[in-house]
Amino acid sequence: MPRRRLVAVIALAACTCLAACSSDTGGKGPSGSAGYVAVGDSFVSGPSLGAPDTDVPGCLRSTANYAHQLAATMPELGFRDVSCGGEDTTMLRDGRTLDDGTVLEPQLSSIGRDTTLVTVGIGANDASATAGLYQYCLLPATADDAQCDTFSGTYMPTVYPKTSKAVISVLDEIADRAPKAQVVLVGYQRIASDTGTGCAALPLTDARRKAVAGYERNMNQALSRAAEKADVPFVDMYEASEGHDVCSGEPWVNGLENSPTGDGAFLHPTAAGMAAVTARLEKVVQR
Repeated sequence: MPRRRLVAVIALAACTCLAACSSDTGGKGPSGSAGYVAVGDSFVSGPSLGAPDTDVPGCLRSTANYAHQLAATMPELGFRDVSCGGEDTTMLRDGRTLDDGTVLEPQLSSIGRDTTLVTVGIGANDASATAGLYQYCLLPATADDAQCDTFSGTYMPTVYPKTSKAVISVLDEIADRAPKAQVVLVGYQRIASDTGTGCAALPLTDARRKAVAGYERNMNQALSRAAEKADVPFVDMYEASEGHDVCSGEPWVNGLENSPTGDGAFLHPTAAGMAAVTARLEKVVQR
């Protein structure tokens, strides 16, 4: 997947929202839904990771993502993966139109009274947070220390609490749609380390490395607070991925280039990163 196209998807440069889907379902969501539904953004969908899911090509969804891996351990459940690159909390409810013209139904509309498990990976695209992180802190052509400092130190502190509230609202709506379902919120793997230096795959200045690490830590703390408020388990992949940042010996996320061997898109999970999420979900999900 060319970097320009993936950034455009993540930055949501040309999304058209559809009519809103009411959050007041009163526990009367659609019946006949899959037993396990996976919702979320590109850290769930797994762009350029193994064989693609051709159902909706514009979503950059892989059949090797953690949702598919987890579903394979529970063949008795029906399964639907509706994750899509570039998704934010609003789009989960409202749906959107992709750059290729594909009209997506709201991801939450796939959840109903018969759903017994929902995994959720969302939040980092709210308020264009991911796009800003890439533009101001990570991508060599646009990033610099001053802009990254303003983004991470001035803009993002206003975003974290709003993101937390938005995720709580999503989790509450899922519980309303599927009152019998176990709902699990999944955090994001780290890109940059808390200590050390940059590397060829992620050539950051020390200032930008610290800013990126702080952003990731704060984002996952916001998600953790949301999970606590909504009373659902939180799989903290920021904590779990310590020692597996891009510059480590065993990275769970790719650096600034797409993997040449089909092991994921740039700045997105590798197969090892997806397997790590699956392993932690297997410890949390009730059988």
